[in-house]
Amino acid sequence: MRLTDLRDKIVRTLDGKRIGRVHEVHADGGRIVALSCGAASLVERLTAKSHGQRIAWERVVKITPSHIVVGPDDASKPRASRSRQGTRRPNAQRSKR
Repeated sequence: MRLTDLRDKIVRTLDGKRIGRVHEVHADGGRIVALSCGAASLVERLTAKSHGQRIAWERVVKITPSHIVVGPDDASKPRASRSRQGTRRPNAQRSKR
């Protein structure tokens, strides 16, 4: 499958709710990271009247010839804070005050 095969496919949830069509495929180092989808109208996309949605590739459950099925968002997962990530060395000497 090519990246161009993913473009313009309809994105649906497991419940069958339509999210929109794929407009962009985001890749990093040759691997797909996310899909951008939203309104199908070119005018809506250019004027940004409709807000698009970025879907992580991990949420993709199934790809059929006509549409892409995505699972629920794992918002309940605890995530590390990006501002504090990697700021302290584990074996660093603490200062004595």
